[in-house]
Order: sequence, then C-alpha cells, then structure tokens
Amino acid sequence: MAATLVLKSSRRSTDAATIKATIHRIFRRHANVNGTNERLRSSVYLVILLLGLLLLATRTVAQEPAASARDAAMSERVDTLLEEQLRASGWPAAESCSDETFLRRAHLDLTSTLPAASEVVEFSRSVLADKRSRLIDRLVGSPAAASHLAQTWAGWMLPEQDSPELQLGRQGLQDWLRNRFAENLRYDRLISDLLVSTGPPQRGPTAFFVSLEGKPEKIAAKTSRVFLGLQLDCAECHDHPFDAWKQTDFWGFAAYFAQMSIDSETAMQNAGDVTDTGTGEVLLPGSEIVVPPRPLVATGFSGLSSGTRRQQLALWLTARENPYVARAAVNRVWGLLFGRGLIEPIDDMRNIQMASNPQLLRELSEYFAESGYNLRRLLSLLAKTRAYARSGVHVSGAPPEGSYAIMPAKPLTENQMSNSLAHVARQVLGEDNAGAQAALQQQLGKLRGDASEAKLGIVSALVTLHGEAFDRVSREQSSRLLRALEAPYMDERQQVRWLFLATLAREPSQAEQQAFSQLLPTQSDTASAKLAQWRSDLLWALINSTEFAMTP
Repeated sequence: MAATLVLKSSRRSTDAATIKATIHRIFRRHANVNGTNERLRSSVYLVILLLGLLLLATRTVAQEPAASARDAAMSERVDTLLEEQLRASGWPAAESCSDETFLRRAHLDLTSTLPAASEVVEFSRSVLADKRSRLIDRLVGSPAAASHLAQTWAGWMLPEQDSPELQLGRQGLQDWLRNRFAENLRYDRLISDLLVSTGPPQRGPTAFFVSLEGKPEKIAAKTSRVFLGLQLDCAECHDHPFDAWKQTDFWGFAAYFAQMSIDSETAMQNAGDVTDTGTGEVLLPGSEIVVPPRPLVATGFSGLSSGTRRQQLALWLTARENPYVARAAVNRVWGLLFGRGLIEPIDDMRNIQMASNPQLLRELSEYFAESGYNLRRLLSLLAKTRAYARSGVHVSGAPPEGSYAIMPAKPLTENQMSNSLAHVARQVLGEDNAGAQAALQQQLGKLRGDASEAKLGIVSALVTLHGEAFDRVSREQSSRLLRALEAPYMDERQQVRWLFLATLAREPSQAEQQAFSQLLPTQSDTASAKLAQWRSDLLWALINSTEFAMTP
C-alpha cells in the first residue's frame, strides 16, 4: 500500500529531488524494521530502486512527443559550439560528404554492417530532403544496432584475452546487453542491473565479475574506467600522481565489491553462482587497516548503509548528482561516432577542462541525464549533426587533429571488419555461423584504440594478405556474389559497378571503371575461366583496399 501511495503521489510531481528524497525515506524506514533479514532488505531495495527509476522516467515518457524537437535543438547546439571553436581557430568547416559516404559511415558506426548494394542505389537516387535523418532513425532502432552496442560494451568490460571458458561468459554478457539495448533501457538502469546481478556467468552480466576473478580491486578498476571514465587504479598502491584521488578512495570504492562469493574456475564451468555473502572487507595494502565502502562524491544516497554493498553502490552511482556516469557515456558515444572522445583517453576523464570542447561535453552530458539516459536518442542527435556529416577531405589541407573541421576516417574494428566480410559473402561465414565470425574477430585483433594506425598497418595487412577468410570471400568457386555476376544481363561494366556497390558502398569513378576495364582479358582470351579469374581478382583487390578497411 505504501508503494502504491508513493506512486500516485509522485505522478503528480516531476521534481527529481522530491522523488529521490521519498525513495530514500522509504528505504531507511524498511531497512530499520526490527528483525528484517537480509533477503527481505534486498527485496525492498530492488522494489524501491525499480520504483525510483520508473518515477524518474515519468517526465521523459510524458514529454515524448516533444523529444524530437528537443533533440534537434541539441544537435544544433552541438554544431554551434563546434563551429564557434572552428571560427576561433581560423578553420572553416569542410563541405558535407556525399550520400554514398554518409550511408556507409552511418551503417558502420551505428550497426557495424555495410549497406546492401541496392540500398546504396536507392539512397543516392532519393530526393527526400530528410532522407539522412530518416536513415539514422531507422538504424539506431534496428536489431543490428543493439548487437553492435552489445559487442562494443562487452569489449570494453571484459579482458581482451579470452580463455575458452570466458568465451561462454562473453556470449552470455553480450546476449544480456543486446536485450537491454534492444528495449532501449535507460543507461543508468542498465548499470544498476549489472552491478547488483547474481547467478552463473553464462546467463548474463555476472561474467563481468567472474572475468576479473572476483577480485574487488580489479572490479573496482574496470567499473570506474568503463562507467565513470576514471582511472582510479592509479591510486591502488599510492595516492594518484596526477589527480586528487587518494589510495583510500580507491580501496573505499573496491570495498563495495568485497562481499561477493565468486569461484571463477567453477563459475565459468557453470558449476557456481555469483552471490552476496554479507561478509568480507578490504585492507589498505601493507597494513591491517580495514577500508569501509565510501562513494567518490557525495549524493543524496551516499549515507545508505542498508542493503548489500553492491546495491548501495548502484544507488550512489546512478544518482543524478553524480556527474561521472553521464560524462563517461557521452564521451564514449562521441568516440564511437567521431573516432576519438572529447577527452582522450576515454577512460581518463579526471578533469572536464581536458576536453577538446569543455562546454560541449558539459552541456551534452547534462542533456543526456535530463533526457533519461537515453542512448538511442544520444546516438541519433549526434549522427544528425552537421559535424557528423562532414567530408573527410578539406580544400585547405589537413586541419588540426580534433578540430572537427572534417570527419576523419576511422579504422574498422574487428567486429566491423568481420561483419563487412560476412556482408560481402554470406556463404563464407554464414548467417548463423557466429563461431566463424568470432574466430575471425579474434584473428583480426583490436584494430581501433591506442596505436590503432600501427595495428592497422601491421596486423590488418598480414591478415588481409594471407588470411584464409579474405581469400575465400574472393575465390570464384566459393563466392555467391561472383557467381551472381555471371548473369547474362551483366556486362563487364555492370559487373565492376556492382562489385564496388557491394564492397565500398559507392559507384566506381570513371577513372576506376576505365582502369579495371583495361584489365579485362583480350578478345581472344575471353574464355569463361579467364573472366571468372578477372572478377575474382577484382573482388580480392577491393576487399584488400585501404578504403574497405576504413569507416569514411
């Protein structure tokens, strides 16, 4: 009854501070009931946390019809701030990119896949003034976008080097994330659900804890990097050398994860669960000093001492007064679309003034929080900016890095590369052959991130020139695409055109058409085998090109 009364009362008020205070008061009242056991307290916590997040979302749901107009205004604000910065630097913005470039860029950035050749033709011919905006709306809500985000976040959360056992947990985590992204769950709610999760890692989010061996210090370090954008682990052994964080701050954060029961070996073999024990402490290294759990900044939920420690952390982490979650999410999403975060590295946001545009990061983070931590809307409004639609080439030469005068090309990630190859030749990797794609992703390695240019030049070159997957895609006897080009209505010029559309998502230039036509077998050598080899060589050249390996 109390919960019902709170719900009715809160529906009349959209003031977040009032709602939070009510939830806080109810939590304390239930937590202090004499004889309340831990299970009941945990249940009360979960009900109250869900109620609170639903109430905080009321304002967003009620104003949904106006969300598009507000997002459009925020897109314009992003462009205004960037263009003010450009004018101050003396660099004008580059022209808008072609429709073909925009289509390929949006598909790769938002879904990790290439557009179909027919879609390239249709999009280029469309005369709709808002066709780019319509494209973004369709892509951000697609199942492919949810899968792309799940792979991306799982890649950030889990160790790069997978053991065979961890592969099961990775798949479980990706499936769990995919479902949350598909329903467009609030990002703060997703974090809360993750941090309080229990059960075996194969079924979802607890793979995050198991992959880090259940060690509080490792979990704290990864949590702070991924969800707060802070390198707290620099304060693990001593006070942070470049920031205000103390060693006690790090271990106070790690203490929230000290009361979990995890047997990493048995858990990954589906023989054990992640649970909360209610006992366990962390000690300051080299001493017997117990460090109690302590939030990094004060919020209305900072003083809670009831519920499990992870539940206490979830309430603090997602409190509206905590600025780190929104900033970290915005910075990571910005990096996905623009190739680099507003602050680099993206997990070292110790000072907002480090941003290439501090005011932009501040306003965008506030907007993200106020709009209900809606990742889909954030992706959409950024992809609809003029900055995102810019050409990658400037008439005046190469502008300063990070100026956003152009849209710099980005090396494909391993997910984008494997998906692009699968798109070109489905019969090689197969629609449902996730194992083959996962193996290719592991072979490709991390193609974006620190030292990405070196990795692109060395790792990708070796795999591309000698990798079996690339070779099989372009092999005449195994390529469905090449066999389709043998249709009688396809002359050599049309074959070149469709190979370009299928691989690079654009029409070949006149010079490219002429160059490839000159490589045709001579009239006396136009046997079927010779033409087949010509098509195979052309496809091999396209998928081995630098253009194929980059997001424009």
